[in-house]
Amino acid sequence: MRKINKLLVIFSVFISVMLSSTFVFAGESNGAIDLLTQDESIEIEKFIQENMDNGKIPGLSITIVKDDRTIYQKGFGYSDIKNKTPVTDKTLFELGSTSKAFTALGILKLEQDGLVKLNENVSKYIPWFKINYKGEDTNITLEQLLHHSSGIPFKSIDKIPVSNEDNALEQTVKTLVGIELDSKPGEKFQYATINYDVLGLIIEKVSGLSYEKYMEENVMKPARLNNTYLFKNENVINEIATGYKLEFLKPRSYDAPVYRGNKPAGYIITNGEDMAKWLKIQMGTSKESNFDDNLVKRSHEPNRTIAPDIDGASYAAGWDIYQDIGGRISHGAANPNYSSFITFEPEKKVGVAVLSNTNSDYVQFICRVVNEILKGKDYSNINIRDFNKRVDNISIFIICFSSLVIISTLYFMVKSIREIIIKERNFTRISVQSFVKILISLMFVLGISYCIYSIPYILYKGVSWNFVFVWVPNSIKIALYLFYTSIWTAYIYALLISFFKKKDDKSLLILSLLSIASGFGNALIIFTINMSINSDNSMKLKLLIYFVLGIILYVYGQKIIRRKLIDITNSIVYSKRMEIVKHILKAPYNKFEKIEKGRIQSTLNNDTETMSRFVNILISGITSTVTLICCFIYLGCINIYALFLALLIILIISSIYYLVGRYANKIGEEARDLQSSFFKFINDLIGGFKELSLNKKKKYEFQEDMKSTCKKYKTERGKSSLAFANMFVIGELLFTLAIGAIALIFPLILKNLESISVASYVFILLYMTGPVHGILDTIPTAIEVRISLKRINSLINELYVLDNGDLVSENDSMKDNFKLQLHEIEYEYEKEDGKGFRIGPISHSFMSGEITFITGGNGSGKSTLAKLLTGLYEETKGYITLDGNKLEPKKLSENYTTIFSDFYLFDKLYGIEWQRKEEEIQKYLEVLQLDKKVKIEDGKFSTTKLSTGQKKRLALLISYLEDKPIYLFDEWAADQDPEFRLFFYNTLLPELKERGRCVIAITHDEQYFSSADKVIKMGMGKLY
Repeated sequence: MRKINKLLVIFSVFISVMLSSTFVFAGESNGAIDLLTQDESIEIEKFIQENMDNGKIPGLSITIVKDDRTIYQKGFGYSDIKNKTPVTDKTLFELGSTSKAFTALGILKLEQDGLVKLNENVSKYIPWFKINYKGEDTNITLEQLLHHSSGIPFKSIDKIPVSNEDNALEQTVKTLVGIELDSKPGEKFQYATINYDVLGLIIEKVSGLSYEKYMEENVMKPARLNNTYLFKNENVINEIATGYKLEFLKPRSYDAPVYRGNKPAGYIITNGEDMAKWLKIQMGTSKESNFDDNLVKRSHEPNRTIAPDIDGASYAAGWDIYQDIGGRISHGAANPNYSSFITFEPEKKVGVAVLSNTNSDYVQFICRVVNEILKGKDYSNINIRDFNKRVDNISIFIICFSSLVIISTLYFMVKSIREIIIKERNFTRISVQSFVKILISLMFVLGISYCIYSIPYILYKGVSWNFVFVWVPNSIKIALYLFYTSIWTAYIYALLISFFKKKDDKSLLILSLLSIASGFGNALIIFTINMSINSDNSMKLKLLIYFVLGIILYVYGQKIIRRKLIDITNSIVYSKRMEIVKHILKAPYNKFEKIEKGRIQSTLNNDTETMSRFVNILISGITSTVTLICCFIYLGCINIYALFLALLIILIISSIYYLVGRYANKIGEEARDLQSSFFKFINDLIGGFKELSLNKKKKYEFQEDMKSTCKKYKTERGKSSLAFANMFVIGELLFTLAIGAIALIFPLILKNLESISVASYVFILLYMTGPVHGILDTIPTAIEVRISLKRINSLINELYVLDNGDLVSENDSMKDNFKLQLHEIEYEYEKEDGKGFRIGPISHSFMSGEITFITGGNGSGKSTLAKLLTGLYEETKGYITLDGNKLEPKKLSENYTTIFSDFYLFDKLYGIEWQRKEEEIQKYLEVLQLDKKVKIEDGKFSTTKLSTGQKKRLALLISYLEDKPIYLFDEWAADQDPEFRLFFYNTLLPELKERGRCVIAITHDEQYFSSADKVIKMGMGKLY
């Protein structure tokens, strides 16, 4: 079981891609002679209690032996948390893989008795034992089983049957029949716990006794190990500690499956008292044992003919033998709900044993550190990576994340089903191309599911999820099932909305999930690369599958996202522009007049384009963030303290970057304000080009003014761009400094940080440069989006009026005779000093079938009155009625057709049913002498490039065709030839009068005043 942690460490990486309670320690001195110094005892006990808390260890027993004395023996915590039963030196624990040393002595005793030879084949003692190497029958020896050089694969542990039967050992060994070895026997070290189960069966076959009976008679009794058991008899049941397994940050009691067939390798039971005896036997200092010391020494002889394990130890008979000073011998052990670690130095005659009732890496950590404390050495270089704790934390993260995805997806799925019911979503017939895409996506999701299912099989040579569920925290099972559920729930939702589509459906949930998946894929790429660096070729081949999966997840996810983003981006630009246009068209004219025209252009063009980047920022940010989170989880698995330091550095970097960003934001807003001024100059250039062309001095001054503004805009834009560039450069510099700090400073601060961990940190952080830069790049864009959003909202707020319905409305039917009456109306222009031009009060009536002329000098208020009459301005005081009904300005406007002096000629006949008036249109084009200049094609003018007089005549045609109850003309005849003036006053106006229309004309043509029924004069804002 010792090597199970290698599986779990590798496995933890991929758990992170898929994606405390404190104990009161009860301890007592159990009658053992405590010969440690007071300082040593305090330091050891403090260290144990702190790390039991960190590792969530329920109970622990520690034994320290010096020469032939037990110098320290103590229990910590509880053997049963529920009943608060304290651990004592008599509390029993399953040993796990440290049981192998007992079985090894049993085999060596058989050899000593001449019943077996270590260099003989297993098949001599178990004839049916047949195995293969490269497809051919081969043999392994007893010695190769002892030294784990048989080539039996680690995955064989997964086939050990759950059984408490008397033949369980034989059932276990039979699982090896026909197995393919991983390596040639005797060629390389490869830990496989079942090697010792085969040795246990050989003991049975040779001795004619059960394994348990032989070991009891030939090892336990001679060694005087009276509290070491091979069966759970009544004494064991009363004294054995309850086994625990970590689950949701707390140890919970766990009844592990019974593997009686694995007893020779991991299920011998003992306590702290017998551990003291066992250590003395191993060091040759026991005065009680009758066991042959030569056999014990023989068990410490390592196999030096094969390369040592990755930690530098060579394997002997159930022991790791190190070549460091003191000749350290040790062995770790882990069962699903127990663990132990034993270490001793035969030369110095000092040994330490730690037993616990949970599977925790902290047991080995505590034992090794206590051993260093006894030697007075610095132990800061000893690392602890508690796998189960990490797995539990990661599982909780996956559970929370998957639950969020499932809940969100189910919410949107229910919402979509409701939309289908109410016909907002309609069934879309699936084309052959779409069907193929769906089929490919199904195969891909099935592939992802299979890759998740295959994680333990591929990464550690064939173990199953059932094996993993037995050994790791129970939270991983829930995490796995929820992760699967989240994947398939999201996929079903994606299928649903692809079959039943909704107009303008942005599918942001699917995009977000794809971004998350893409981020996982990106992180998976770096994980597989980093893992493959120190892996053998067979592992690299298996990691290649996940490398390809990571590439597909990242690239395919980004492809779909980018394609969808194009649609969403265009939709955002369109919808935002139309929202602004809608507010502009509904805004009162007096509000519209106050807005700089350049501002409207810059908002409709630049700001909406900038706003469209928001979704891109969001999705890219999610992808980069998920990648970084996965990388941080992985870095935390390497060294949690280094992660905290890295996060602190990144936090400092982010704070500096934020401060720099605030300055860039301020400069950016100033630059955007100047852009509006620049657009205003463009409008002036286009609109006043004629005037500029006629006056050289005016043109020069305008050019200089525009040049000054452009220069100022260039300067501010340069400052803004430089500020954002500085942001990016500072971000890169700070990130580079962070990497340098990790490479150069971390090893000085964290003494236990291994060089390989530093290399992994630097390698992964360098890979994280892309996602980090992606996030850093989004900050300037996010600032620009914020500025644009602020400008858009500001414009909309200025234009906002209560929505009174659609722009299109039906006209109320007008009577043949109606009366438009002004009741003491007034209007005053707002000025900064509070004093502005004011007209009124004015009271007057306009009748249908009547022509009224309004005259007056410049500045008399004629145009303002016209805007009040037509509802463009809302009166400050008084009110206007039509046939006695008070009307709102917009309702009043619907009754008018107008030609103002600053009219604008559209190139299309908007609001006119031109198809039914084609003959009438052609007639008036001829009358107005425009038939040879302009043609109407599909409701559009062939050209509007006409003289001012011709444009006015064309506007007159449009006004006539609109045929509203009230006509208002503002200086229409001012630019016309005499013949058209005559036509206007003597033909058109009388014709409109005959049709019962109310005609209001602002004019200075006194010779035609006789054509009017009324002539009113304006002066100083009043009516005369």
